[in-house]
Amino acid sequence: MIIDEARFRPWMEALRRHVTPDSVVLDIGCGAGILSLLACQFGARRVFAVEPDASIEVAKLCSSNNPGAHRIEWIRDLSTEIQLPEPADIVVGDLHGTMPFHAENIASMVDARKRHLKPGGQLLPKRDLLYAAPASAPMETKNLETPWRCNKIGLDLTAALPHVVNTWWRAKPQRVSADQLLGTPAHWGTVDYTGDAIRSLDGELDWTIEHDGRVDGLYVWFDGVVDDDLGFSNSPLNPELVYGRAFFPLISPITVVSGDTMSTKLAVRRMQDDWIYRWDTTITSAMGQEKASFRQSTFQMMPGQMDALRKSESRYLPTLTEDGQIERAILEQMDGTHALADIATDVMQRFPAKFPNFDQTLATVAKLSRRHG
Repeated sequence: MIIDEARFRPWMEALRRHVTPDSVVLDIGCGAGILSLLACQFGARRVFAVEPDASIEVAKLCSSNNPGAHRIEWIRDLSTEIQLPEPADIVVGDLHGTMPFHAENIASMVDARKRHLKPGGQLLPKRDLLYAAPASAPMETKNLETPWRCNKIGLDLTAALPHVVNTWWRAKPQRVSADQLLGTPAHWGTVDYTGDAIRSLDGELDWTIEHDGRVDGLYVWFDGVVDDDLGFSNSPLNPELVYGRAFFPLISPITVVSGDTMSTKLAVRRMQDDWIYRWDTTITSAMGQEKASFRQSTFQMMPGQMDALRKSESRYLPTLTEDGQIERAILEQMDGTHALADIATDVMQRFPAKFPNFDQTLATVAKLSRRHG
């Protein structure tokens, strides 16, 4: 984060702007603790640094050599699962992925604003503005050509293409030249962290092709507003940030000329514990003739998605698989009276075909112990 100065400086300046000697700061997803340490450096009275994974241990180590870090309370948990001993004057959370629709980013920030932030307190960031533009980007779609459409060993892998072309990916890190964008960037929508948590975003984006070329897909990015007049952008026209930027391919490249039009219905939906994207595109000549029409969705990305969705419906009647029965057998014995070795021995006796040796069984039991014990 420190190395990526274009991303880091707005967060640092926002904290410098708002932290006072009386401030209580909540740092969500603190990672290695950089923003928490800065809040202490700027004089915060108390800092709650929250992080669910092991990177918080690195943060604790880093804090030992930084004055004022004793004012940090390290909490290894999800911010949505905790209660703070006092509300925060400032909530800061850099939870983005390549796009704002990353895991529980939006819901976590909105929850923190409602439950952890004092009335009138500062929530950082404020909002993210999303944009998209059609692009000539053969370097992005090269991974579709090879190996799926052709490969050196002569295998026909084209049957997988309907799934492969229904995903987006983090674009190449190279800066894109302006003439690779075949239309003016269009505003897809805004994620406003000061409002209610959104679970969907729909937009119909229209472009007039500005010069001849080949449309390979869409670059999609966001301009992050950390605070008033402080922000960053992961636009493909800029040097790459840590976040990267997204590329949504078309099913196949389409040759276009100046004056053609392109329309894409771009949407994202929260479905169970994932974000599902859809991008339906129509390209029309200046004379009104349709050149191409594609319907794409990450729901089609992997075979078996429909079965997973079926098993998530509220009326579905589940039964435990053998793996589920094994986990239940292990967890039921984690009652403070059974050693891991004893649990492993019992599991071997109950599921001999699955666990032929003790070391493998103990490793499975220990894994569940680390997660739940």
